[in-house]
Amino acid sequence: MFDLDDDGDLDIVTNEYNSKPMVLISNLAESKKKISYMKVKLIGTKSNRDALGATVRLRVGTHTYYKVYDGQSGYLSQSLYPLYFGLGGATTIDEIEVTWPTGEKQTEMGPIKVNQTLSIKER
Repeated sequence: MFDLDDDGDLDIVTNEYNSKPMVLISNLAESKKKISYMKVKLIGTKSNRDALGATVRLRVGTHTYYKVYDGQSGYLSQSLYPLYFGLGGATTIDEIEVTWPTGEKQTEMGPIKVNQTLSIKER
């Protein structure tokens, strides 16, 4: 799963054994008036380059969104970078906290605009 057409909703590419891949494009962004999301790309320096094992928390008002970057998304499958967060109708993010595989925490303070890909490099 990833945002193949970069419109803010997740699309799916799947493949069954001995068959052609199937691409399922979501048109959620066309049917909803306001869709808010954040894509977070992690760049490890002290830990591993891909930041496998890192956790990301987004604080949006009273809501907290949490994801672990483990390189997988389901049974015998994986999803590509970046980590994707659906944010309802939010317009800004108050805070993004990354816990790197080394255990160190890094915080990016807001307000941070939604509907973008944010690259965070390990300090």
